[in-house]
Amino acid sequence: MKLGNKILSFVMLAILMAVMVVPTFAATGNGITPFYNNTGTTETIFTIDEDGVGMVTYTCRGYRGITTSITVETRIERLSGSSWVQVEGASWTDTSTLYYCASDHSIQLPARGTYKAVITYTVAGSGGATDVITREIEKTY
Repeated sequence: MKLGNKILSFVMLAILMAVMVVPTFAATGNGITPFYNNTGTTETIFTIDEDGVGMVTYTCRGYRGITTSITVETRIERLSGSSWVQVEGASWTDTSTLYYCASDHSIQLPARGTYKAVITYTVAGSGGATDVITREIEKTY
């Protein structure tokens, strides 16, 4: 009986260990992304067309019943020498009291060059501390 109890104990321990694994990261197409308190997913796209129109499109999805507000600050900057300078008129702030927010913003860029879209998602809710997530995407036109 002692051997049977040892095997049973080992099997129960293995099952317990398997179900107690707590993930701390989620795999995405872009690598490893940490879980957030109030944010489920963000998607950010920055394009510049052949006529020099820069467009930033984003979506931010929180959790129904948890996320209480989303603020998204978007700006486009141009590389000038070794410094980034904000493009005049290329700054927008969107807010939502829902668990989902999506929008796009576009502007005629002043000249050819290297540009960067900077998008900061601030997502509050009852899931824990407010999430502040910044995405930066560079494009050359």
